[in-house]
Amino acid sequence: MQGRLLKEISCVLVSASCFLILFLNGCSSSLELNSGWTDHKLAITGDGSHWKDATNKIAGPEVFVGVKNDDKNLYIGLITSNRETQLQMLALGCTAWFGPAGEKNKTFGIQFPVSGLLQGRRYPVRTTPEEIQRLVDAAQRQLTICGPGEKEQHRMSVQGAKGVEARLGYADGTLTYELKVPLQRTKEQPYAINADTTKQVIVFLETGDFAEAMKGQTGASSPSQSSGGRGRGGSRAGGGSGQSFANESPDPLKHWITIHLSSGSPSK
Repeated sequence: MQGRLLKEISCVLVSASCFLILFLNGCSSSLELNSGWTDHKLAITGDGSHWKDATNKIAGPEVFVGVKNDDKNLYIGLITSNRETQLQMLALGCTAWFGPAGEKNKTFGIQFPVSGLLQGRRYPVRTTPEEIQRLVDAAQRQLTICGPGEKEQHRMSVQGAKGVEARLGYADGTLTYELKVPLQRTKEQPYAINADTTKQVIVFLETGDFAEAMKGQTGASSPSQSSGGRGRGGSRAGGGSGQSFANESPDPLKHWITIHLSSGSPSK
């Protein structure tokens, strides 16, 4: 009897330890991917055509990611049909941080969409297709280069990003995010990963946090109150037309992705 009790206590402690590790790491998840090779520059259009055969599900509600590279650029595609995740990305910003394998320092990143697209509007936001499309259209204009200094940020037009390209697409309830980043820094392309192509590259994808955005705001209802959704940490795929979100909304996305760059087809 005593042995059984000790075993049960041990299981509880192990579970608690696992939870604590996840909590201390900001509830982030990790994924290891092989980059697909492309022998031509991919057009960044947001239509998702490059990622139909190159998506991998990552932790979170209906979020899929794909990575490809050529000899000069890394391409990232992220696709989601979840309304809550779409609003997190569009209204609160989405940042892709880059670095060499083994290092998880946020020294160079690209924020696209940029944070602040709500332009002072209060939560909750009604997530109709028209509202999502409005935010998509607004997000196409700017991106922010983060780093290399701590808290250093440079906001600029997407067209003026010198080698970095970013685009969103929205069709049939699905949001597509596409990003192209140069692998090596040059005079013409100063915003680059500066990666050793013989080694792995780390990408950390994160969105803004609804709980932080809601601080100081009053009178907003939670998803569970307004639409029958779950509280913070949970989500309902899709989300009905007119759904609203507040401080009980899902945790921000935080995904570490280890990428094995491709060196091209064996025949070359």
